[in-house]
Amino acid sequence: MRARFKSLLFLLFFLIVITTFIGVFYYFYDGFNDEPSIMTSGNLSINYLSGKKIIASKERTIKFSVINTSEESEFYYIEFINTKNIKGDIKYTLTNGDNISITDTMNPYNTIISSYIEIKGGETHNYILTVSPNEKIFYGFEINISVENDEIINFAQKIINDNEVKESPLTTPGSELATTDEGLIKTNDDYGVAYYFRGAVKNNNVVIDNHNYKIVKINGDGSVKLVLDGVADIMKTYYDDVNNYKFKNSTISNYLINEWFNRNINDSKFYVANQKYCNDNTMNQDSSFLAFNRITVDHNPSFICLGDKVQTKVGLLTADEVVYAGATINEDNKSFYLYNESITTNYYLMTGAKMSSSEYQPFTVTSNGKIINTDIGSYLRSVRPVITIIKTAIVSGNGTSEEPYMLTLD
Repeated sequence: MRARFKSLLFLLFFLIVITTFIGVFYYFYDGFNDEPSIMTSGNLSINYLSGKKIIASKERTIKFSVINTSEESEFYYIEFINTKNIKGDIKYTLTNGDNISITDTMNPYNTIISSYIEIKGGETHNYILTVSPNEKIFYGFEINISVENDEIINFAQKIINDNEVKESPLTTPGSELATTDEGLIKTNDDYGVAYYFRGAVKNNNVVIDNHNYKIVKINGDGSVKLVLDGVADIMKTYYDDVNNYKFKNSTISNYLINEWFNRNINDSKFYVANQKYCNDNTMNQDSSFLAFNRITVDHNPSFICLGDKVQTKVGLLTADEVVYAGATINEDNKSFYLYNESITTNYYLMTGAKMSSSEYQPFTVTSNGKIINTDIGSYLRSVRPVITIIKTAIVSGNGTSEEPYMLTLD
């Protein structure tokens, strides 16, 4: 009896010691940040103002800056490394003034925060990273800035290698339909040199999580924009209240982000970029939007965004992207890669045409591959989701229907 009592006392004493140790560890190390440090990566100087390492169990804010010490533009991406106990209940927000605002959930698989970011010669980028766990759980990580590695053939470079890049299309985007394979064409967008597919292209196929997509373009930042080769299995209105006609507040955006994405993007979700999508909603004095004249009158599409840039993981095609792909206003086209005979209804685009009688009219595409501007956002129309794959993604395949591109997830 006395021996059992001593054993219980010893066990109690041991538990007290362990609890005290954990408490002391928590007191001293919760919120531990490494000392401020300056490191270099190629021509970039990175100033970790709050330190490079962090251990915490509650919200923490980290500040750092990236400086290009050369006269030439460089590209870099931001990532977490040496992650410890990272689970799906730890969220983060990365901001850089008005240029970047990314909110996402930390994960232990793909820890890249951003696609490649261009920094011009002599430029400085200042960042604030806020990490917010939903429950008290110790987590740890380091912030790392990596420069572009030319030795690795990423998704964008693989597409370029697999195609003969052309300086101009065979037909004029906006004025003429593209009904033959015009291939991959070089252009410019908001982020730099970009490339887009036009016409009856056969080698821009991608399979992600057992769904078929078409490559629309390589963005100027090196990420790759894809559109579902078909439509979602539900029809939606663009908005439920005309005051919410802008994409970020719309019914269709809520559906794409909170329903479609969660159901259809699984193993590959960590390779989908939190990208800026163009919601062209700048209005003229006659209640039309800038894109109305650009698309319907001037026939002069542009990859330069003239409206809001909405940060999201899933969006819609713009009217300009559909024009560059091979369509025109009010003309059928069943001979370009965006046409799919399984699509039997009109589908919404992310570009506004006009405001008529207090109703928002976004551009839509008909089942025959024609752009129109007569649908109203309160109509039930199909949804054709668009996602963007981060620049650092590696793929296999060659883009044909027999060997579509597939993400290398290892």
